Amino acid sequence: MRFLTQFVAICFLSIASLTPGLAQAPTGKISLELNHVQPTQDGGCRLSIIATNGLERPMSQLGLEIVAFNKDGLVDQFLRLEFSRISAGKTKVLQFDLAGKACDSLSRLHINDVLNCVPASVTDVYCPDLLDLGNRTAIEFGD
Repeated sequence: MRFLTQFVAICFLSIASLTPGLAQAPTGKISLELNHVQPTQDGGCRLSIIATNGLERPMSQLGLEIVAFNKDGLVDQFLRLEFSRISAGKTKVLQFDLAGKACDSLSRLHINDVLNCVPASVTDVYCPDLLDLGNRTAIEFGD
């Protein structure tokens, strides 16, 4: 019985050690997830965005131009977000605050443009085509 318990434990640990490698395999996409929104003490809204580089090469910088819409569906403001270098297969989290904007005053975050996803020498890639979007909030998030 002891041998069987040890064997099962070794198999479980072996599978668990392989899982992170599988999760970070290149997908050919840049995953962006609006993960969390929370009110700030000054009445603003803190947004947390997770970016995962599923490309086979690092991104030296990832720039996002995002448009925030109010509850009436009207354009409220333009935002510019910058992620620093993201290695291939790695994830970064960026938090930013919208000063004076309550989270419940936002209906939608639209990704207007994606910049710097590939080196300047690569000219046949349109960065917005590489996006794989996710959302865990009540605010609509998309392109």
